[in-house]
Amino acid sequence: MAKLKVLKANKNNYEEMISIDHSITSSHAYRLQTERDGQATTFSFQPVKLPREAHLSYMRDKDSLLKSWDDASQIFMGELDELAVSYVVVDASTLPLTARVSDLVVMPELRNKGIGRTMLAVVESWTIEKHLERVLIEMPMRNYPMVELALQCGYELCGFMDAYFPNGDPALFYQKRLA
Repeated sequence: MAKLKVLKANKNNYEEMISIDHSITSSHAYRLQTERDGQATTFSFQPVKLPREAHLSYMRDKDSLLKSWDDASQIFMGELDELAVSYVVVDASTLPLTARVSDLVVMPELRNKGIGRTMLAVVESWTIEKHLERVLIEMPMRNYPMVELALQCGYELCGFMDAYFPNGDPALFYQKRLA
């Protein structure tokens, strides 16, 4: 396989980026467990194996993606042989000293080949260059492969929010402190 080339994306790359298949396939999901004991409430997320592989559409539609790209602090695009195969969208203006990853997309046939890790490493380097302290990744709770990638890259669960995405999916938030 050719070496991944990571570029700073711009509006000229949007059409290529939007044409990447954003859907997710997973044989696992996370289940939220809530326990109440007096005044304390405890939440835990447990992986569960699904009875069959699930094919999930992406949590944002084309219009909301394009709008978020216009508002992004930085977008990186990964290319193999001059073909867009991945991208990551970063916002550094919403949360203090935080680079927030709102979208990390890799072409389905190239997933689990290190491209997602490379894209996160580029975001981490950019975060350090900008003197920010952490990277925060938001992802749908049903995106088990993304959760596994975040954990493998040293990210820790730091929160969740119900009905966060435009399609109503709940979000999990993972962070990695760099400073």
